[in-house]
Amino acid sequence: MIDLNNLPSKRHFTWRAMDLFNLLMYFCCLYLLIHFMSDESKYLFQQRMIVLVAIIGLWRYSWWFLNLIRALIYEFITFPKLRKQANALYDSDWKPAHIYFVIASYKEQKETTEALLACILRECRSLDVPATLYLSADPQDEMIVRQYVRKHVGNTAFQVVAIRQTLADKRIALGQCLRSLSRHGVIKDAPIILMDGDALMTEGTLEKCVPFFHLNPDLHALTTDEKAIFYGPKWMKEMTELRFAQRHLMMQSHALSKRVLTLTGRLSMFRSQVITAPDFIDRLENDYLDHWLWGRFRFLSGDDKSTWYLLLKNKAEMLYVRDTMVYTVEHISGNGFQRTLQNLLRWSGNMLRNNGRAIALGPKKVPPYIWWCLIDQRLVIWTSLVSPIAAILLTAKIGWSFLTVYLAWIGLTRIGISLFIFHYAGRINLSFPFLIYLLQISNALIKIYILFRLPRQRWTNRSSSIAIPSTGDKLWKKNLMAGYLTALYGGTLILFLSLYTGALEIYSWGEIVRGLQRLFFGYSF
Repeated sequence: MIDLNNLPSKRHFTWRAMDLFNLLMYFCCLYLLIHFMSDESKYLFQQRMIVLVAIIGLWRYSWWFLNLIRALIYEFITFPKLRKQANALYDSDWKPAHIYFVIASYKEQKETTEALLACILRECRSLDVPATLYLSADPQDEMIVRQYVRKHVGNTAFQVVAIRQTLADKRIALGQCLRSLSRHGVIKDAPIILMDGDALMTEGTLEKCVPFFHLNPDLHALTTDEKAIFYGPKWMKEMTELRFAQRHLMMQSHALSKRVLTLTGRLSMFRSQVITAPDFIDRLENDYLDHWLWGRFRFLSGDDKSTWYLLLKNKAEMLYVRDTMVYTVEHISGNGFQRTLQNLLRWSGNMLRNNGRAIALGPKKVPPYIWWCLIDQRLVIWTSLVSPIAAILLTAKIGWSFLTVYLAWIGLTRIGISLFIFHYAGRINLSFPFLIYLLQISNALIKIYILFRLPRQRWTNRSSSIAIPSTGDKLWKKNLMAGYLTALYGGTLILFLSLYTGALEIYSWGEIVRGLQRLFFGYSF
């Protein structure tokens, strides 16, 4: 049973004696690793790796710390001013004329659906304005919603408009809801809240978020902080905790430029006349990409990225409400590793399918900092693999002694990042340094695979459709080209690092000839 009264609406840091002890042990192990590494390994690292590490490391970590500084500015300077204005407006008895909810639910657990509705009704009573829920669901979900609302709505000015979901397609479901909302007549500037069927609002979500639309006429959308109520393997829970902590930091940094890099599908709010525009709905339902290899293909997942791109294209301001928490309910059954791989494939694919066209908008339409963040999303795919590939090559060349150098470097840099992420996660979690590194490598490898296979999309909780625009002979030829490009780019990176680290030596033509002579004749002429 989900306890809605025990869901904190803000992040709080908690000190634990055992966590501090574990952190001390981590630093002790790191010290011993550095102390006992061989002089040969240290020398080789200094001679071969120092320039590479200095250039890429300085770039990557200075970029990360820049985002941290921006996040702190937003947290302690920019957002508190916005919050003060929003609170003053709410305290003045201002209220919106109407609230609209749009939810596409697909075979959610009954307990989760009822918790979702309990949160919605609580927030509507708190704000005390009329509200309408436009629900696209399968028959079972629809029945659960109707029964719960009839039983608990009371005197609340709340009604449900249900649209029967005939296809397991979230984009079509959202489009049907928005079209129905538009036909019924939407109130100008009223907030429309797009939610997933497993998202739970914490107390005060509406009163904290809704005033921002009235205060800033240029604001077209906002999104909130996220956490997870997790039922599954502990390692997946910690990985999700890390992901949301990193998201919180980066979203604050991006929001300083009045944009974000995604309007999460868990919960985002939009200005009514923007999201109900016919062209907006059409593109949400049938968003597509024209690709030089794969032709035109439709997006299956990533509806949150589509709404984000359409607003970004129109120079619309976006806001991150850092002090408002929305929880997502995650039930993991079966193979946790397979589910994690599916999620990484989906997230990486959604990012890459939208990244290129967002970069193409240029710094005139996209704030320069956000535009560079989009470029960096591409660059980090390759730079993330430089140090592990170089470490493998040098270990193969000089032996396992060099591995201690690399482990010390990874341990030192990742704990440095984790010390700041602990603040946003709310506790010291020593799985973070290891998870950061593993996710860095796995994300890079998955993105390289997806980069040349953008049409490959798969829902994990809806259908198993894969959007590939051609079949037969054309399909295998395109797959062959995608494999060739993957090998070409990956091989080029490995070849460069092999030459740079000295794992692969370059010989002159004369040396090659003499070597062949010794091989075949036993001596050189």
